[in-house]
Amino acid sequence: MQTDNFITVSPGGNTFYTADPQVISQITTRRNDFPKPVNIYRSVDLFGKNVVSTEGQAWRKHRKLVSPPFTEKNNHLVWSETLKQTQDMLALWVGSKGNGDVTIHRLMDDTMRLSLHVISRAGFGQRMEWPKEEDLTTNHGLDDPQDPSKIQNEKAPGGHLMSYTFALHCLLKNIILVMLAPTWLLKNSPFAKMRKAHEAHMEWGRYMQEMAADKKAAIKSGESETGDMDLMGQIVKGQNVGSNEKTRKNEDILTDAEVLGNAFVFILAGHETAANSIHFSIIFMALNYAIQQQLQQDLNAIFTDKPISEWDYDRDLPQLFGGVTGAVLNEELRLVMPVVTIPKCTLAEPQPLHMDGRSVTVPAKCSIGLCTASVHRNPKYWPHGPESDPELPANVENRPGNDLEEFKVDRWLLTGEKKTAAMPGDSSKTLETEELGINVAADTSNSLYKPEKGAFIPFSEGFRACIGRRFAQVEVLAALAVIFREYTAELAVDEWASDEEVDRMDLAQKKEVWDKAAKRAKWLMKHGMGSVITLQMRKGHVPVRFVRRGNERFKHCV
Repeated sequence: MQTDNFITVSPGGNTFYTADPQVISQITTRRNDFPKPVNIYRSVDLFGKNVVSTEGQAWRKHRKLVSPPFTEKNNHLVWSETLKQTQDMLALWVGSKGNGDVTIHRLMDDTMRLSLHVISRAGFGQRMEWPKEEDLTTNHGLDDPQDPSKIQNEKAPGGHLMSYTFALHCLLKNIILVMLAPTWLLKNSPFAKMRKAHEAHMEWGRYMQEMAADKKAAIKSGESETGDMDLMGQIVKGQNVGSNEKTRKNEDILTDAEVLGNAFVFILAGHETAANSIHFSIIFMALNYAIQQQLQQDLNAIFTDKPISEWDYDRDLPQLFGGVTGAVLNEELRLVMPVVTIPKCTLAEPQPLHMDGRSVTVPAKCSIGLCTASVHRNPKYWPHGPESDPELPANVENRPGNDLEEFKVDRWLLTGEKKTAAMPGDSSKTLETEELGINVAADTSNSLYKPEKGAFIPFSEGFRACIGRRFAQVEVLAALAVIFREYTAELAVDEWASDEEVDRMDLAQKKEVWDKAAKRAKWLMKHGMGSVITLQMRKGHVPVRFVRRGNERFKHCV
C-alpha cells in the first residue's frame, strides 16, 4: 500500500493501523486522548484489578503505588539472582564434564523456568532451585511426564495441596484455560486437566495472600529484612501499612485483591518477556556464529579473567548494555518483539494527529494498532543494507530488498569515536513522570544506535510503557553474559546424524547436516511463531547444544 498509516472501515467499527514513528510517539504521549482499550484486558483480572487492566485515575493510583519497587536496589537483586540461576541452569545443560554432548530439545521450557526463578526471588522473596544433575533423565526436555527435569509437585507446606513452585508452574501452563473458563466449570469439570488448573489458581492465590500477610506483619513490626527489597514487600507498603496508616485516603491505597492482581501480572508478563528474549537470542547466536564470536570477544574484554562471583552490577552492567550484548538484545527485540501490535483507542471524541506534514482526524470510538513488527522493519527509520544472500532471502513471501529481516547487530554498533558506556538517563522527566515512577529513558544505551522516537517500541513507549523494562533488560543481559562467556551455542543435528557420525564427517558433510538444522530453525522462526500473551515459537522447537569455546563442531559451517 506504500503507506505507514491506514484505516479499515467495517460495520463492526473502524481500526487505524500505524507504523509511523512520529504518529506512534504522538499517540503514546497523549494517554488521555488515546487510552488503552481496557475491555480486552479483563482476562488478566484473575486476582484483582491491576496496573495493566486499568485506565484514568484508577491507573494513576496503581502506577503510583506499584512503581516504587522497580528501583536500582531491586535491579541489583535481579542481577545477583540471575547470575546464580543461570549458572545452575548451565550446569544442567553441559553436564558435570561440560563436554557439550547434551542436547536441549525444549530450550524455551528452561528459559521460562529461569525467568520464573528470578522473578520469584526478586519479586516475591521465594528462592526456587534447579534439579540436581543426578536426578535428571537422559532425554532432557522431552515430553515424558515423568521426566524429573520438569517441575514436580514437591512436598507442600501445611494447608496447601501444591508446593509454591508447582502451583505457579501449573497456573502459568494452563493460564488461557483459567482466563477463559468460568471457575465453577474448572472446579467441577470431569477432565483432570481443568480441575488441576483450578486447584493451581486457588493454591497460588493462597500463597500470595500468605506472603502479603507476612510482609505486612514484618513492616508493622519494624523488621528490616532482605525481603523488603522485593516487589511484594514494596507493594504492601502502599496499603496503609506503617505510621501514616490513618492519614492516607482509602482511594489512595491498594486493596488486598489489587495487591494480588498486580503480583499476578508481574509474574505473567515479566517472566515471559525475559524468557523469550533469552530463548531467541540463543537461537540467533546458534545461527550466526560470527556474531556469537563477536559477543564472546566483547565479554572477554569486559570481564577479563574475573570469576562470576566478582562480577559487579554498577561496573559491568553499563558495559554489557552499551556493548555487543546490548546490541544482541536490541536486535532480538527488534525482530521478535513481545507483542506484534500494541492496542490503543479513541473514546467519545475524534482526535487530531499530525501525519506527513498535515493534520488528520482519527474518528471517535476507533480501535488503534501500533504495529510494532512493521515499524521495527521500516527502512525509512533504520540503518540497512542489501539482502545478504538474494538467492536465499530471509523473507521469501515479501522480499523487502534490504537486510531488515536479518539478524545483524552491527546496525546498533556505532563507528568512529567510542562513547562511554552508560545506562541512559531520564533526561525528559517531568513532575508527573516523577510522581508516577515513569522511566522515560531510552530503551537503548547511549553508546549504541538510537532509533527515532517511536521507531523502537518493544516495551511500548510513553506513560503506558512496560513498568518492568529495566528488570527484564538486567535479567537478559546477565543471563547472556553467563552463558556465552565460556560456552558456544550450536544447533543440534541429532535428527540427521549421531555424534559418532559427525566425528567422522569432513567439512562438507558437516555443513550439509548443519544446513538442514539451520533450514528447520529458520522455518520455525518465520512460520512457527504465534501470540497468546507474548510472541513465542509455538509450532516446534529448535534443539541446541552448549559446548566449551574452542570445541565447536560447526563453526566453519555457518
